[in-house]
Amino acid sequence: MAGYRIEAFPRSRRIIVDTGEAAGRRHPVHGLIEVDITRTVEILDGLSTPPSLTSCVAASIGLAVGQVPEVHAVRDLRNRLVIFDDVDINVMIEVELDGRSFPMNHVIRSCNTKSVVEIDNELRAIKADPGSSATMNLEGAAAFYFRLPRFVRSRLVGLLHRLPHKQRQLAGTVGISSVGMFGKGGGWGIGFTVQTLSIIVGGTVVRPAFVDGAVEPRTFLHLSFTFDHDIVDGAPAARFVADARRLLEAGSALTDHTL
Repeated sequence: MAGYRIEAFPRSRRIIVDTGEAAGRRHPVHGLIEVDITRTVEILDGLSTPPSLTSCVAASIGLAVGQVPEVHAVRDLRNRLVIFDDVDINVMIEVELDGRSFPMNHVIRSCNTKSVVEIDNELRAIKADPGSSATMNLEGAAAFYFRLPRFVRSRLVGLLHRLPHKQRQLAGTVGISSVGMFGKGGGWGIGFTVQTLSIIVGGTVVRPAFVDGAVEPRTFLHLSFTFDHDIVDGAPAARFVADARRLLEAGSALTDHTL
């Protein structure tokens, strides 16, 4: 007889199930691209204490959303679009809790106004002390949430996306999740979305590419974008992706902000 073990289903996974059910009622559009980040990598390699690539992506996405703010609009209960000036990005961080690796979400406020180093310092501080994040200080609300019936929880998560200010407070207006931090190599990821715009940062790969007629090694980053098509049309989505690509390829978040 094959061996096996039984573990309790973590309570923290219930909100993932609830969120998945709520996300299934939306109409997402996905876009998968690769970005030549050779210039960004060169800048990072030249720094004595380089920030993480995730921080660079978050800063770049904040700038790009600031240029096309329609992509992080939230529809309220009166069918109006609320478009915030500040870009609050929800980032998944791998932390150690009770001796186990655990992904937690932390909202970086006003990401479009912060430098890469400011963002990186904030993420490192949260990783070192998860309790310092406002997200981790919601134990009372979480305990109440988990006592509710499943169908009520799912409806509440769905309702969150129609309450713009509450959405921004709890989950930000943009989501970033990095699968690249769990392994090396290229690849894309596609998930469901809590925000109007969600990005999955995939892996990086070095391969030859033509540059000015010559072949040379270049570093490429894989990115997946998911837009709520109920809110975002193709034109602003395309403009945003083009801006994000341009900023990342030029390393603008590193050069245009004070390091």
